This record gives sequence, structure tokens and C-alpha cells, in this order.
Amino acid sequence: MFDLNDDDLTKVKPARTDEKDPSPGESIAHADPNDLDSDANRILHGKLLSYYRQELDRQEENRAEMAIDEDYYDSIQWTEDEIRELRERGQAPTVYNVIATTVNWIIGSEKRGRADFKVLPRRKDGAKAAERKTALLKYLSDVNWLPFERSHAFEEAVKAGLGWLESSIQDSDDGEPIYAGAESWRNIIFDSTYRRLDMQDCRYIFRVKWVDLDVAIALFPERKAQLIDASTDGYDFGGVDDADGDMAMDSLEYERSMSGASRDHMGTGRRRVRLIEAWFRVPERVKKLKGWQSDFRGEIFDPEDERHVLEVQENRASVVESPMMRMYCAIMTTKDLIWKGPSPYRHNRFPFTPIWGYRRARDGMPYGIIRHLRGMQDDVNKRLSKALYILSSNKVLYEEGAIDDVELFRLEAARPDGMLPVKNGKLGAVRMDVDRDLAPAHLELASRSIQMIQQVGGVTDELLGRATNAVSGVAIQARQEQGTVGTSTFFDNLRLAFQQHGEKELSLIEQFMTEERQFRITNARGNPEYITVNDADPENDITRTKSDFVVDQSEWQASLRRAAVAELLDLAQKMPPEVVIAMLDLLVENMDIPNRDEIVKRIRAINGQRDPDATEPTPEEMQRMQAAQMQQQFNAELAIAQLAEQKARALKAEADAMLAAARAKHADKQAVREGVGAIKEATEAAMGIAAMPQLTPLSDGILEESGWNAEAPPAPAAPPAPNGAAPNDTTQPV
Repeated sequence: MFDLNDDDLTKVKPARTDEKDPSPGESIAHADPNDLDSDANRILHGKLLSYYRQELDRQEENRAEMAIDEDYYDSIQWTEDEIRELRERGQAPTVYNVIATTVNWIIGSEKRGRADFKVLPRRKDGAKAAERKTALLKYLSDVNWLPFERSHAFEEAVKAGLGWLESSIQDSDDGEPIYAGAESWRNIIFDSTYRRLDMQDCRYIFRVKWVDLDVAIALFPERKAQLIDASTDGYDFGGVDDADGDMAMDSLEYERSMSGASRDHMGTGRRRVRLIEAWFRVPERVKKLKGWQSDFRGEIFDPEDERHVLEVQENRASVVESPMMRMYCAIMTTKDLIWKGPSPYRHNRFPFTPIWGYRRARDGMPYGIIRHLRGMQDDVNKRLSKALYILSSNKVLYEEGAIDDVELFRLEAARPDGMLPVKNGKLGAVRMDVDRDLAPAHLELASRSIQMIQQVGGVTDELLGRATNAVSGVAIQARQEQGTVGTSTFFDNLRLAFQQHGEKELSLIEQFMTEERQFRITNARGNPEYITVNDADPENDITRTKSDFVVDQSEWQASLRRAAVAELLDLAQKMPPEVVIAMLDLLVENMDIPNRDEIVKRIRAINGQRDPDATEPTPEEMQRMQAAQMQQQFNAELAIAQLAEQKARALKAEADAMLAAARAKHADKQAVREGVGAIKEATEAAMGIAAMPQLTPLSDGILEESGWNAEAPPAPAAPPAPNGAAPNDTTQPV
């Protein structure tokens, strides 16, 4: 409920120990005067009680139907009158609970695909605080068993049409100061005229609790006499005739009074008191923070709140007086006010969040999936019970006087090995008529009703994994999607409730968790992580900034996501390998596998990809970016060095080519020079030989000995020898 020690709440007095407990109905005029007994507060109590009784009157019929819907799930599907009538005719009131499978599939789908959430900052400088708030919400979810509480509320919404989630503060001695859990629809009476999804048009919500008298006195000691006056026990409990309750609300108290009061011989029955907790809106003119630059805009200005004061001092907000629907809370019995005060919650919203099933259009009354199926379920029970009766019973038609002992004949006819005594000559006057041909007709109609339950409920055999006449995978998938769409209303309403409840819980964290503390959370692999908030680091201050609660949308579309993954896998087989590698992270991200986020993270690390939803790079990504930049710079420098090396090699090759050309030119010149010298020497030699012909054979011998083997050109014809000598005659005259 709330912390009674908070300064914003009422100041209570210690219980008096010197007064005698007044008996029920006894005058309480001796009690100390209290402002709760003033004329104004009595008028308020009368109004609230009037609103409560009007709503109870209006909702009582539908609330009784909601209770019957839950009974059908619990296999309580015959009324007492029907059971009595069936037993009188010898027919068994059998129950074939077909609708339970449909309900179990819906609530099981929610449990299997529980969604996650995160907190996003409204400003960039609040990113670190938003991470801390996400971790803190997960911690509170663990200690409050919130996923199981949410599933319980969702289960009530599916069966009865309405479930409730509560977010409030409590005495920190009982655990964490912030409480979150489920509240039964049986204990809640709401403003049936409201229609808005954000509940802004809802004026009041009542929660009713039966509390032991001693517990109530411990909570509100200064109203002890009024609590005793309103208490009751098993003797004087009104039960179904009580104008301040109905059977859905008081069924436990009624059963207790009917079964236990007769054994109370000492007059010391367990005294209980009905406490009615009223949350209601009152139009008031209040001082509020105004300014688009302020995250605290719209809140009632609190001069004791340093955050509000800082917003005004830094001109991000101004204080203006304007009207608003301010939330109040009152706790009362049907006779007196017990407590009253403004809501302690800064969000100024109801602490209760509804999870709707369906709402009746004409009057807004809730109902669940079972309401659609009850008629068909009744038909199944009656048809199968009738068929069983036909197959297991006998009819006897006989003429009067043909049977001596009718009861003996009845007993024997009911036996499979019965001996049926008939008077002599009267056997033809007795005929067995069992109507066996009617049983198949009842069985056929019951089978059709079972099929209609699947069609109307939306949970088909394909969703249940049963064999059907659908052969192809496309046909099976189409029927599965049809069933998923048919039940999507419940999951969509759950997501809305999850969002609204998370916003309220986040607001309570930002308002009340102002002290430094350390807490433990577990990651996806079950390893502990320790988080510190509100320490000296401004980034860890979770109260100075506002954030937004966001539900992970992908978890609500598990069936559609699995179908998309199947199509994507089939498509990936036809793609080039490099394309599949590039999109592998997105493919795995859509799979329902353990450690999915870690697998995706590692794939992106290997491929050098970023999370497309990330606004700021992670430390690992920054390291990879720095490494990539260093590698890029190294590659650039390496390329420049390689280019310079190639240029040097080209210049060296060019220089070598030029040197080779110069050497070749020099060699050519040297050859020419040597050739000219040789010619000169040859010319001189020739001149010498010409002058001395007798040295010619000697020169030829020297050349031959030096290796000269070139063929000499043919010698020119010798001139005629003088004095008539022969041509070959080389003899020279002496």
C-alpha cells in the first residue's frame, strides 16, 4: 500500500492501552475527536461509499459471469441444479474440458515469450543514469517476482477479462521500498465510465480487502474503535446478501463463515473487517512546474525538492498556478473514514494498471476468451454425457403384469450379465429399447462443437502441433498465423499494461530511491554484476534526470519472427556467401536461441559491424575504430613507402640503362678508335711490305701463328714478271 511513516501522509497517534475494546455496535462517542469525523469528511465518506455501491451494483452481474468463466477453466461447468437433476435420472455430470487447452496455449505463449525492457535517457547527459535505472528495474523485478506476477495478472485477463498490476511504496523494513505485483480483479471496483487507454477519464478505483481486526488496528491504532465497530465474524457475516460486496469478492469469507462458524462454541470467532481503499481524482488549482526545457514539467511544485528548486533557479521551468485533477487516497470502512490524504506519488496516476481482455461495447464490462466458448463447452458436456448415458443404460418396455419384481428386474437389466425374470408366457410382452442409434448423433454434434471451440478461440491444431489436413508448409504456416492474429488482442493489451506499469515504477525509482546503494543483478548467463547508484559520481545519480521506459517490441512477435527466420534461411541458401556473412548478425538476432545477444555481438565484432540501434559507440567498438584507424594509417604509410621504393627502383633502372648506354657508346668509340689504329698500323705495314715484298711470307706466318684464320680475300693478279719470268716465280733478282 504505502509507507505510513512518510511525512506526506497522515500523522498517527500511538494506540491507547488504558481503554476497553468496544463491542460491535457500541457507541464510540468516547473516542478522541478526529478530523476524519468532521462534517466535511463525513460528506466525503458518504460520496465515496455511494460511488462504490453504485459501481458494485452496476458491475455485479458481469462480475458473477467473470467468476463463472474462471469456474469453467477449473472444470466447474455444471450448476448445482443441473448436477442434482442428472443424478436423479442416473446420468453422470461428466466434464470434458476442451476450452482449457485454448486458454493454456494463450497463457503458455506469454510465459514462454516474456518480454524485456530498457530505460532510455531524455537527454544525452543522462545516458549513464538510464543504464543504472535499467539495472535497478531489473533488480526490483527479481526481488518482487514481477514476471510471475505479470503472468498471473495476464492469466486472469485471459480467463475473466481483467487483471491488475500494482506499483507502490511500502515500509522498507519489509523489503525493498518499491513494490510491484498483481492484484486480483475480485478485489477491484473501477469507474466503469472510463474509456481512455491512459485512464485520464477514470475518476476513481476502489480496492477491497478483508483484514484481520488485530492487523487493521496495528495499522491504524487511532481508529481502533471504528475498526472494531465495523468488524464481523462468521455469525453476522452477510454473505451474498451483503450490500457492500458480491459473491466474487466475498466468496472466501462466505465459505469461511458457512463452514467454520458452527464449530465456534466459545464465541471467539476470527473477527475481520472490510477495508475499502479509494483512489480518486479531485479538480484543484495547484502550483505546477511549467517549461518545455524541464524534464519535471507538469509536476506539482515542491519547495522541499531540490530538483524542483534547481529547475526554477536555472530558468528551465517556472512555477504557475493552474487547475489539475489531483490524486487522493482514502481508506475507509462502510461506517467511517480511517485515513485520508493526497497521493504520495509524484506521477499523479493510479497505482493500479489494468490488463484488459475484451470490453463489452455497450457498457465497458470486461470478459475473457472463455465467454465466447462457454455455450459450445456446455454442448460438448451435454452431448457426451448423453451419449455415455445411452451407451451405458437400458430401457425396458413391458406390459403390466409381465414382471413380478420390478426392482429386481431393473437391477438385473443394469448388469452386463443380468438374469431378467419374466412370467411364463409373458416374454413377448417385454422388450429392450436402448436407443443405441442416438449415440452417434450426439457424438457427431459434440465433435463439431469441439471444432467450433478451436475456430472461435483461435487456437487451432496447427498451433498445438497436431496432425491436420494441411499438407504443405505454407498452409500450416498460414493457419498458425491466423491463430496468432486471432489471439493478438490479449498480447497487445498486455504490452500496453507493461508499458504503463513500467512508467509508474520508473517514476517511483526517480522519486524515492535517493540514497546511495549497491545492488546485484544477473546477466544473461547467470553471472552476477554489482551496480552502484547515487554515489559521488554525478552520472550515477538516478534522481536528477528523467528517463523513459520502453518495452522490447520484438518479444511480442515471436511466432511471426520465427516464420520470418524460416523464410530468411531459405532465401540465404540462394545468396552468395559474402552476402550471407554480411547479414548473419540480423539473421541470428531474429532467432529464439539462448545467449542470442552475445552471439550477435561476437558476429558483429568479427565482421566489424555495429548495432543499427546503437546511438553511441561501445568501448569495444571505439577500440576497434581506433585499431582500424591505426591500421588504415599504417597501410597508407606502407603504400607511400612502397611507392617511393618503386620510384627509386625505376630511377636506378633508368640510371643503369643510361650507364649501360654510355658504356656501349664508349665501347663503340673505342672500337672505332681501335679500328682506326688497326687500319693505320695495317696501312703502315702494307706500306712496309710494299716496300719490302720479301717480308710477306714472314708476316703471313706470324698472323697464322697468332690464330688469325679469317679467309683472306683473293690476292690480286700479280703483274708480269720482268724479263719474261713466270708469273709464280717469286724469285727476285739479287
